[in-house]
Amino acid sequence: MNADTALTIMEALDQAEALLNRVHLRDGYAGRDTLARNRELLNAARNRLEQVHSIDEMGVFEGFGRSPALA
Repeated sequence: MNADTALTIMEALDQAEALLNRVHLRDGYAGRDTLARNRELLNAARNRLEQVHSIDEMGVFEGFGRSPALA
């Protein structure tokens, strides 16, 4: 693994962590908007983790950038 690949992996993991940190968990009722936002964040984090797991197949991520969910 070269330094660029390692850096790409670390960036993907950092982005997944940032997405997961934005998930709102609370006791009681969660509104439809909150649930939809949490689902969006979890899907974006899952995508980042899947990219890391497929690094052997892809080499370097194409089109790798900030997720709209991070905005």
